[in-house]
Amino acid sequence: MARDIPEPRFIEFGQVAKAVVPETKDLGWQRVLEFLRARELSTSTLKAYERQLQIFYTWTQHKPWHDITHRDIDRYKQHLKGRPSKRGGTLAPTTINQALATLKSFFKWLTVKDYITRNPTLTIEWVKEPAKPPRDLGKDQVKQLFTALAYRGSSEVRDRAILQVLSHGLRAREVSGLDIGDYDGRRLNVRNAKWGSDGLVPLKPEAVAALDSYVAWLDQQGLDTQIGAPLFVSLSNNSPGHRLGYSGIYELVKDLAQACELDDIHPHRMRHTFATSLVTAGMNPLLAKRALRIRSDKVFARYSDRALDLKMEDAFEELYGASDKS
Repeated sequence: MARDIPEPRFIEFGQVAKAVVPETKDLGWQRVLEFLRARELSTSTLKAYERQLQIFYTWTQHKPWHDITHRDIDRYKQHLKGRPSKRGGTLAPTTINQALATLKSFFKWLTVKDYITRNPTLTIEWVKEPAKPPRDLGKDQVKQLFTALAYRGSSEVRDRAILQVLSHGLRAREVSGLDIGDYDGRRLNVRNAKWGSDGLVPLKPEAVAALDSYVAWLDQQGLDTQIGAPLFVSLSNNSPGHRLGYSGIYELVKDLAQACELDDIHPHRMRHTFATSLVTAGMNPLLAKRALRIRSDKVFARYSDRALDLKMEDAFEELYGASDKS
């Protein structure tokens, strides 16, 4: 019996374009880790970025990054506005804007790397921050703090050096992190600073004199003055010779303020005072930003606006004073 002849199958030869299959698997947190590895930032800044992105990623219930829309970002912004702060009340606008800045940086990176096609943060605006009262200290207040050092007893040499360093715009945590090797006799090398603001800080003669006296005093006391040893050490009975922490520096300034009967004084106000003095003295804003180790114009404005107000008032008085004499 004859078999049925099967129908022929025709095969077309030649190059056939492959359909582009979008990536369906969401890598989620792996993208965040890749983003963090790609950034040249300090350890503390990377931790802050990671914390902010973890909070957002959890809030989205691990929604794929390419599915995040500007509406999601806006809803998250509103969510942050309603979150309670640790100190009571709601989160400060500055805190919310820091979270938004992290998201803007991350989604910009995702877009540049072609992991997503659209950046959902482009239309998101910053939370308006209310005007803040001046945070710089007057010359008389600074003078009072230095005068109060005379009552510090055996720690006066150390405390004078700390106050001089704070007067150059260093944050209290940066002062705590300094090692002996970070002082070269003219400058301080600030490392692992907030938001990657590492850099060299030139010192005024009085600061150099205070630091030289303090380092010599350390040597006389038999304390470690090797390059890797902490520059500022605790003198308490519980931990003599150990690195002086942030709280120790904070309490030092508070104690000096209390001795002078000054209210609302803390180390960061010395940073504002330094910024005001630079701008008031007429330093080029670009160089002043460099001295403060600030990259953002917006952040620099928080420190420099007060100085511009003072210069405006001086110019106003000079203008109308001259007018009265004519």
